[in-house]
Amino acid sequence: MKSKRCIALFSGGLDSLLAIKIIQQQGIDVVPVYFNTGFFFNTIIETKDKLIYKLATPSDIKVNVVDISSEFFDIIKKPEYGFGSNMNPCIDCKILMLKKANELRNVYDAGFVITGEVLGQRPMTQNINSMKLIEEKSGLTGFLLRPLCAKNLPETEPEKLKWVDREKLSDLKGRSRKNQLELAKRLGLSEYIVPSAGGCILTDPGYSKRLKDFLLYDKKGKIQKDDLYLLTIGRHFRKNDLKFIIGRNLSENEKLLKYKGIDGINIFDCVDVPGPAGFCRGELTSEEKKFIASAVARYSDGKNNLKVKISITYNNKEEIIETQPLKDEELRKFII
Repeated sequence: MKSKRCIALFSGGLDSLLAIKIIQQQGIDVVPVYFNTGFFFNTIIETKDKLIYKLATPSDIKVNVVDISSEFFDIIKKPEYGFGSNMNPCIDCKILMLKKANELRNVYDAGFVITGEVLGQRPMTQNINSMKLIEEKSGLTGFLLRPLCAKNLPETEPEKLKWVDREKLSDLKGRSRKNQLELAKRLGLSEYIVPSAGGCILTDPGYSKRLKDFLLYDKKGKIQKDDLYLLTIGRHFRKNDLKFIIGRNLSENEKLLKYKGIDGINIFDCVDVPGPAGFCRGELTSEEKKFIASAVARYSDGKNNLKVKISITYNNKEEIIETQPLKDEELRKFII
């Protein structure tokens, strides 16, 4: 394998970009890889037809996107090393990504792998014990280099073999972002995701709660990307096996309304007053339709009216019902 080429885990954020630049300055060819787990990060944007990733990178960096969502969906159900504070299986996730990066060494004829990790920055994966475990389980022992904190860690094989000059690597540690921002200035980087702008959505408490509920009640046995996308939209409610979504704003309502006309999808929409869109999968009983319509009416401008007209579209058939808006104390029982 070539000593002058490496694979880089690229997240779309500043740290991985800095790691790439540090290694490129040593004349090493870097192949940046973004592993798509199927969940949604601060780099995602929506187009008319699909969701894509917009990775903020300098023009001289071409990122390869590799889909690992199928394998990651299996992990999320029962991660070997558990979850963080929410539904984030960070250790298992990092091991999976690095295993895949290790496989790509053969594809790209690369000598080693780099990441943008900083010792002590993230409590679950970037403490010394976790970093050793992740390196071992990924099959990259000795060939995983972390340029931003390398001087705080034992020498790797690329350093011992003089592929990489250890003196030109960094010794960052801790949770402060000050040193990274200063390093970015020195390297002339101005195009990157601001560190505080977001990250893995699995660390979000609200999303994690909705995902946990989904996994508990999922009868398909296989997670679909669309399911995960819908978990990012609106207020989510469950009444036993009945699960539905109500938009919170114009943008979310428009996203839900795009499902109108799709087989197996119920779309609820206010008729005479401004209000949100509602979403529910599957054939519904009259009682279930009335309940969801009443919940949608509660969030409409007619919430204080005796009756609100709600349109329900299912399999290209529309019906309109009149319903009394639910009271907050009743609806509150079912919010996820």
